[in-house]
Amino acid sequence: MFQCPQPMVETSRSFLMSDRSLHLEASLDKELYYHGEPISVNVQVTNSSSKTVKRVKISVRQFADICLFSTAQYKCAVAQVEAEHQVCPSSTSCQVYTLTPSLGTNREKRGLALDGKLKYEDTNLASSTIVKEGANKEAMGILVSYRVKVKLKVSNPFLGHTHTTPHTHTHTHTHTQQMFTITE
Repeated sequence: MFQCPQPMVETSRSFLMSDRSLHLEASLDKELYYHGEPISVNVQVTNSSSKTVKRVKISVRQFADICLFSTAQYKCAVAQVEAEHQVCPSSTSCQVYTLTPSLGTNREKRGLALDGKLKYEDTNLASSTIVKEGANKEAMGILVSYRVKVKLKVSNPFLGHTHTTPHTHTHTHTHTQQMFTITE
């Protein structure tokens, strides 16, 4: 088994007429997840702004890039949680959210990439695609990747703060494992 770095992103957002910012840091406990395995998302918010964070929305999104004669991208939320989580001005909050992407809760969605056929019981969400450095992506056909999206909703409905963290989603069986990673 290979070791991957822990995915982590951080970003800050300043608001109009304010010199103080809202800082978001999101991390996953690891980069590689197997089908059916829960994903823990650690969300740390440092609110130095004068705005109040009202809620947090976290989703796991599947991206399917179709690379044939022309390129198209399908994206679909495969797991999501929205929580009333208030972070007042000049305060900090740290919370862990757990999401478990599965085909069972996404069977009716269109544009979803799968490993297998929908009518079979052993079908899963498609595994992430590994693209080696220098490989021709157009020859791959369909490239699948997953990202965790964290969105903060603040007191003004027209303002928000969003960031995504990539990770890898794959099978547990080593003899049928198609290990795939994120392409950016």
